[in-house]
Amino acid sequence: MKLRELARRTDVSTASIKYYIRLGVLGTGEKRNATTAVYGDAHVHRLALITWLRRELALPMSSIAVLTHAIDDETLDNLELMGVCQRLALGLDSCLDSAPEPQPTATPPTEGTGDAAAPPRRNDPDVITDLDAEVGDVLSDLGWPDVSPTARAAVAVCLRDLIDAGYDVGRDIVMTHATALAQIARENTLPISDSLTRDEIALAVIRGITLHNRLLISMSTLVHAAMSAQARKPRD
Repeated sequence: MKLRELARRTDVSTASIKYYIRLGVLGTGEKRNATTAVYGDAHVHRLALITWLRRELALPMSSIAVLTHAIDDETLDNLELMGVCQRLALGLDSCLDSAPEPQPTATPPTEGTGDAAAPPRRNDPDVITDLDAEVGDVLSDLGWPDVSPTARAAVAVCLRDLIDAGYDVGRDIVMTHATALAQIARENTLPISDSLTRDEIALAVIRGITLHNRLLISMSTLVHAAMSAQARKPRD
C-alpha cells in the first residue's frame, strides 16, 4: 500500500508517519521508484503500537524508541521482549535503555534527634533482597517458572511498602494473591503466542497489563468498600 493508504488504514496522518520514520521508530517503505514507496502489515502493526502507547500511556518518543529497538533486536527472544514490555507497563520505562532491575533510592536524611524510634529503613537493599527471595520461593512452591525478575522485584517493593505502613505481610499473603490471580492470568495470556508478530506481542503485553491493572485496582476498591461496610453492618 502507498503512504496515503497506510495513513487511512491506521488513522495516522502522513506527517506523523514521516516523522516516525525520521525518528527511526518506523521502518521505511519499500522503494518502487524515486518518488514512491510501499508499506506492508509490519508498518500497520508498528503504527498500532505507537499510537496506543502515545494515546493511552502518553509515553515520550524516547521510551517508544527504546521499545521498538528491542522489538527489532533479533538477539532478544520473545520472552525477553515481554520482560521489556513489563518494565514499560509498570512505569519503569526510564530504565529501559539499560534494562536494570528496580533499585531502591538513597535514604533521605532524618530530621531531628532524640530517643524516638527511627522510621523504617524503607530503602534498605537487604529488605528488598529478602522479600524478593521470598516471592521467588512462593513461585517455586507453586511450580511456576520464575521468568520475570522485573515483576518479582516490583512485588518485593510493594511488600516492603505495606510492611512499612504497618500491615502484616508475609509469605501467606503472597501465596493468596498469586493463587487468586492465577485463573485470571491464564485467560489473559492465552491470546499472546509466538504466532503474533513482535509488534503485536508488545502491544498485547503492554495493553493487557495496563488495562487489567486498572480493572484490578477498581475491583479491589469495590470489594474492599463492600467488605468494610459489611463488617460494620449492625447485627440483628
